[in-house]
Amino acid sequence: MEFEEVQNIWSAQNKQMPYNIDTAELHRRILSKKAKALRITNFTEWLIIMVWLGAGIFTLWTNTTSARQNFFIYCLSAWMFVVALLVVIGRVRRRAASRQFDRSVQGELQYGLAVADYQVRLSQLMRWNIFVIGGLILFGLWEGEKPWWTSVGVVLFLLGAWYASGFENRIYRRQKRRLEELRDLLNA
Repeated sequence: MEFEEVQNIWSAQNKQMPYNIDTAELHRRILSKKAKALRITNFTEWLIIMVWLGAGIFTLWTNTTSARQNFFIYCLSAWMFVVALLVVIGRVRRRAASRQFDRSVQGELQYGLAVADYQVRLSQLMRWNIFVIGGLILFGLWEGEKPWWTSVGVVLFLLGAWYASGFENRIYRRQKRRLEELRDLLNA
């Protein structure tokens, strides 16, 4: 081989992309991440709906049947029913919006991102909801003239729940970020 031939081969190799995107593998990864986000979101929605309905019914029943009824516990029960209803409405909207995405690689990715975004927002809603629930519980304790250490225990428990919910929220944000990275890779 002569020098010019080697130089031409070298130039041709330098102009080639250093890597190729395996679109089938990328599509498989997108479907896998989307399915994981859907599973977690469905489970979370049903868990929130059942727990909040159950807790709302329980607090309503115990407050109604107790000798000293507490206004703030009624408010707490109503709030629990409202949150469960909001999650049901969000679930219906999310499922209805899923029909607008096509089943291409790009469409699946956009759908996965929409689910991940919904999951992050739901997690944030439940995280901020701790303050509303905490306030209603504390007012209920004070109206019921419970000992001060009960209020301190509730506050410590709710602070622990706030801290733990931060971990959960960061996990969902990381999953969303991974999908965004896949989107950026696909759009590159």
